Amino acid sequence: MGEGIKLPVLNGLGRTNRIDNWWAQPMVMGGALILLLLYTAWRLTIGDADIHYDDHRVTSPIFSPDIIYMFGITGHPGWVNSAILILWIPFGFRGTCYYMRRVYYRSFFMSPVGCWVDEPEINKKLGYQGEKRLFVINNIHRYMLFLAIAILLVKWYDVVHSMHIMSGFILDVGTIVLAIESGLLTMYVTSCHAFRHVIGGRLDRWTTGASGLMGKMHDFVSKKWINKSHGFWFWTSLSFVFIGDLFIMMVANGTIPEASITLIGGGV
Repeated sequence: MGEGIKLPVLNGLGRTNRIDNWWAQPMVMGGALILLLLYTAWRLTIGDADIHYDDHRVTSPIFSPDIIYMFGITGHPGWVNSAILILWIPFGFRGTCYYMRRVYYRSFFMSPVGCWVDEPEINKKLGYQGEKRLFVINNIHRYMLFLAIAILLVKWYDVVHSMHIMSGFILDVGTIVLAIESGLLTMYVTSCHAFRHVIGGRLDRWTTGASGLMGKMHDFVSKKWINKSHGFWFWTSLSFVFIGDLFIMMVANGTIPEASITLIGGGV
C-alpha cells in the first residue's frame, strides 16, 4: 500500500508549501557547529589552560583528560598539547552520533533540509544508500562509545582532583563548572542509542537474573528525559565544554577572579 504516491513537494532546492520558518533550525545548528569548530581550532593553537593551586589544579574541559600532565609526557614538540592527542575521541563519538548525523545531513548536505522541503538535485540522483562510502565511518559509533565512557570517567576524576580535600572540603567555582559539564556529558553518553543497546537492547528477551536487571536498565535509559532527550543532552553538554573552557581560561589569565565555597574545614 502507498506505492506510487507522490508527496506534495515542490520541485526546486528549498521550495516548499510550508509557511513556518523551517530553515531556522538547520541554519542555527549548522552555524553553531561551525563557530564551535573554529573556536576549538583557535584554542588548540594557543595552548592549554588550567588554574594551578598549591595541591591541585583545574583543567579546561577541552584539554581533559590532560594526559601530558597525568603521565608526565616530555620531549614532545611545543605545539603538541593534550587536546590534540585526545580530541579525536570526543570528535569521533559526537561526529558519528545518530543525532549529530541528523544535524549535519540537514544543515550541510540538505538531505533533506526539512520535511516537505525539496533538496538538491544531486541528492536525488545519488539517493540515500546507507552508511557507505565516506559515511561508512559512522559505523564506528558503537566502538567510540567505550572510549567516550573512559573519557567520562577521567573527567569525573578531574572533578574530584580539583577539590581542596587535604585542607578541608572546599569547592572552587571551577570545580562546580567541571561537575556540571561532567554531569551533562554523563547524560549525553548514557542517553546514546548505542549505550541503550549495550545495556539491554542486544538481548532477545528479559527474564530474570542478569537479563532482568539489564531489561530494567534499558527501560530506565529509554525514559523520556534520558534517551528521548538525547538532542537536548547533546547541545547542553557540548555548550558546557566551551563555557567551562572560557571560565578556566579567564581565571587562568586573571581576567576574572576565582572563588571558593568552604563546606568543611578551614579557608584556602
